[in-house]
Amino acid sequence: MQHNQLADISQAGLQLAIQEIKDEMFDTPECDYTIAKLLSHCGQFRAAERHIDEMLLKWGSSPDVLALTEKGYADIAMLSTTANASALPRQHVTPAAVA
Repeated sequence: MQHNQLADISQAGLQLAIQEIKDEMFDTPECDYTIAKLLSHCGQFRAAERHIDEMLLKWGSSPDVLALTEKGYADIAMLSTTANASALPRQHVTPAAVA
């Protein structure tokens, strides 16, 4: 299967998962947070950030929404840092290079 077809299938699966979350959790700030977290886990950090931004605009600045927003941004930062660190090439250090 070509890379584009796999990407399309993956994107379709992600959209199905998002719809399932919406169906299960209805339209709540927690639902939006969960969707942003899913996007982050899928490596779609910009989409996750946009979703958190939209959540804040949609639900306002109540303490609960602000807490979820902060938690969402922290999750995105942690997951993107982890993804970036694992994407770096690993260097093989030989005992001679250490000495």
